[in-house]
Amino acid sequence: MPSPNLQSFAFTSVSSASTLSSFNSFKRPTNAAPSALRSPSPAPLPIELQPFQVRPVAYRILSKKHGLNLKSSGLDLLATYIGRKYGRDWRTKSEPFLDQIGRRWKEQDRGLFIDAQLLQVVIREVELRSSSFTGSVTETPIDIVEDPLESFCPQEVFHVWDAFAQPRWTYNGMRKHFEKASRPSLLPSAQQQVHTLSARYYLLLHRLLRNEEFQPPSFHASNAASWHAITLIKNLLGRHGKRCLILGLLVRGSNGNWWAEDPSGRVELELDNAVAGEGYFVPGCMLLVDGVYTRTERLQVKAVHHPPAEFRSTSREAYGYLDFMGIGGIGSTPDGRFDLAIERKMVAEEERRVDTKIVALGGDLYLDDLRTLDALGKTFDVLERKPPLAVILFGSFMSFPFYNSGASSRYKDNFDQLAQLLLKYPGLCASTTFIFVPGNNDPWGSTASAGGPVLWPQRCIPEIFTSQVRRALKKAIWASNPSRLCYFSQEIVICRDDLASRLRRNNIRFKSSLSATSDKMDTSPDEDTQADDLGPHADAQPLFPDEKQSEENFETEKMVRTVLNQGHLSPWPSSLRPVISEYEHALSLTPLPHAIIICDTTASGYAHSYTGCHAMNPSCFQPFDKRRVTWIEYSTATRTSTTNSIPY
Repeated sequence: MPSPNLQSFAFTSVSSASTLSSFNSFKRPTNAAPSALRSPSPAPLPIELQPFQVRPVAYRILSKKHGLNLKSSGLDLLATYIGRKYGRDWRTKSEPFLDQIGRRWKEQDRGLFIDAQLLQVVIREVELRSSSFTGSVTETPIDIVEDPLESFCPQEVFHVWDAFAQPRWTYNGMRKHFEKASRPSLLPSAQQQVHTLSARYYLLLHRLLRNEEFQPPSFHASNAASWHAITLIKNLLGRHGKRCLILGLLVRGSNGNWWAEDPSGRVELELDNAVAGEGYFVPGCMLLVDGVYTRTERLQVKAVHHPPAEFRSTSREAYGYLDFMGIGGIGSTPDGRFDLAIERKMVAEEERRVDTKIVALGGDLYLDDLRTLDALGKTFDVLERKPPLAVILFGSFMSFPFYNSGASSRYKDNFDQLAQLLLKYPGLCASTTFIFVPGNNDPWGSTASAGGPVLWPQRCIPEIFTSQVRRALKKAIWASNPSRLCYFSQEIVICRDDLASRLRRNNIRFKSSLSATSDKMDTSPDEDTQADDLGPHADAQPLFPDEKQSEENFETEKMVRTVLNQGHLSPWPSSLRPVISEYEHALSLTPLPHAIIICDTTASGYAHSYTGCHAMNPSCFQPFDKRRVTWIEYSTATRTSTTNSIPY
């Protein structure tokens, strides 16, 4: 596979005139210190400095000492600020200030290039820090930021992000950080598809290198041979008879055999004596392959494993606490990073609201079936007593695939009947947000797929069919499949997919497999000792609480581990699940969300936690062998879920 042409990050340049006006617009704080506490030295007279005068001092401190590159817009800003701040003594007094700028910039990992937009934020932080140590008011007044949680409305802390509206972040494998990309085009290029696979590979590779088991020891120790080193496929040449570990994409070659690919090359695999770890192993997955390279230029595989997942807190720290969802305002700094102090307050607010629930109904809500409407009425009777924050309804909303000939009027009539049912519950409709997620039989994707897997991400149900429901509900959101729900600091992925059946159909059969207790290559973090720093109840639950359900729980664990270890909602080739490569960032699970709701009607319902992520499946709304309806209630305060069931 050829190496991808990774794009470089284009920092936004800000003109010196705009930044100068922003500094002039600063207001003096109302709680300024009295004159007795101020410095007795007179304020220096401001002077006008040119950028070429400041360039030698800035180069000596920022570039040579801290290894940073100052852009022209940043130099203009520094010249204006230093001239007004330090006056005629700027050559001596500005050096400690520039040193603080460089240290602060590197602490926050803002990159190698200093531009005016981000430099303005760092200057404010340095001013605040210096004034807090000296107890004096700086000469350049700074705005006092109010606590955004003191006066908020629910609309500011509850968001549902459509897959086609989410901010597009691409991973630069060379620089090891995310970059903000432009809006995707309608027709993706072949280079974009290559970059998508390359970004997935480097994300998992760098995640592995952060794992303690893949880090070389810093000094000679007795366990120095216990760490694992990943070898590129191109470096296998000349290693005949030696054991090595590779990370590669599992594909089927033209000769019908299995191959592993990475950006440097590909190698054929011999899986006759391979031992499989935990999880499902299907084409399209990135796998850790341990084996011996033979003289026939094949890898005789000894063991195959999924790359271990990483806790959300570790990933966020590695990526500089980026605000991937672009929430902004509450909990986000001007440069697109989370303010951890505000986020801790948001978590405290979540824990205080103990009665906040999110209800996820089962999938396949066939509105053309009278039994479904009857079951929905029974469910709404229960929810009306104590309305939840949100109710998620998963499709398909029709029992057969939608076609253009004759199905449009019937499809609209089904939602009109749902609107008439909702009018009987005014309290629920007024206080609860209803989220509709489409399925395989819903328009417009089913017109081409005929009920099979549609192109992902799948757009929301067209508005032409849902006018009556929109009038009946005060807050209705027609989401894409998949989509993301954000509530205060929590991120919840919502997805409708028959995951279990696809995994079972395409799983590779091995002669032997490792159990959960004998898996020596399972390098996932200890779930009993590490959890999300900002969230409670993130530890993993027992795998086998009951012997009768041990087999079912084992299958559940395999499905959850496969998806979360891969860090992707659709780790399949396009032949199994076609994906729009321009919007594949909406399918990424890096960093892991706090919770993920995968509505899978081909598997039984479950609730399982793994590496701090709580995975749930409400399963089918109406099981064929039972006259009962089930749904899952997710508590945002405890980040756990319960299953409810009633007869109908």
